[in-house]
Amino acid sequence: MQTPLFLGIDAGGTRTRAVLLDGEGAVLGTGESGPANLVGPEHEQATRRMAEASRAARGPIGPDRIGAVCAGAAGMLSLAEPGRSGEELRGALGVEAPVRLVTDAVAAFAAGTVEPAGTIVIAGTGAVALAVRGHTEVTERADGHGWLLGDAGSGFWMGREAVAATLRHLDGHGPGGPLVQAVIAEISPSSRTSASVVGLCMADSPVRLARFARVVCEAAEDGDTLAGGIVDGAVRHLAATAGAVADNGLPIVLAGSLLSQETPVTVALRGRLAEERPDSELVTAAEPVKGAAWLAARDLLTDQDARKRLHRRLTDE
Repeated sequence: MQTPLFLGIDAGGTRTRAVLLDGEGAVLGTGESGPANLVGPEHEQATRRMAEASRAARGPIGPDRIGAVCAGAAGMLSLAEPGRSGEELRGALGVEAPVRLVTDAVAAFAAGTVEPAGTIVIAGTGAVALAVRGHTEVTERADGHGWLLGDAGSGFWMGREAVAATLRHLDGHGPGGPLVQAVIAEISPSSRTSASVVGLCMADSPVRLARFARVVCEAAEDGDTLAGGIVDGAVRHLAATAGAVADNGLPIVLAGSLLSQETPVTVALRGRLAEERPDSELVTAAEPVKGAAWLAARDLLTDQDARKRLHRRLTDE
């Protein structure tokens, strides 16, 4: 009898990824498709895209070989009928195996630790902290309320702060420097006025301001005082968001584009959380799709050591 295989899916607003594993953690195939949002009118398209990425990951391997599936999807916490969505995905995948649908934050948490409980802090375009229990249940939330009402310390927040500082400088009320010049060069190099910067920003999607988080980090690394202040502010906000739901002694997993690399924000946040939560292990998550795959395998691997070995192999690669 052939051993079952495990399928993990990471469905987000940028792209959808899938990975197929065997029980030892060997990656047998990967697939990718377009963005998938299960909430709202694009629900059916999101299901199709998860199926497309999964078919690419399976390649010539038949769906009957799949022993379990787990999909981490953005917007899961807002679904009125998550069970129904799971069954729709199961049908689209053409598998007989159980399909677990979890929020993308839970998949990211599993990509950082084998522990069943802890905190996941995600900072990319937005920012949120969630308390996870029993591997898949979200019990508490802090922030993650979007660019208009929250996401303090996020990439968007940093970008907005950078542009706001640039506007103060152009109006004659704030310092200049490398950060300000970089923002002007990106937005309005030919018309160095606050009116031009405001007009061009207003004509673009608000979340596009998140692209300046990278500029802020680079300027801070080069010693720009203004950029350093924005980094410090982001760290204060993210630490407060994490602290609102974190429990002493439980792991804290960092994820998202702003925290998955060694940015000034990541380094400073790690230092601050280490001081505030000395008993909590700080971990950077691997790719969320691997966390989803591990959650799929976890349901069938009853041996604790086998679960740990699989997790270690997935997250060490």
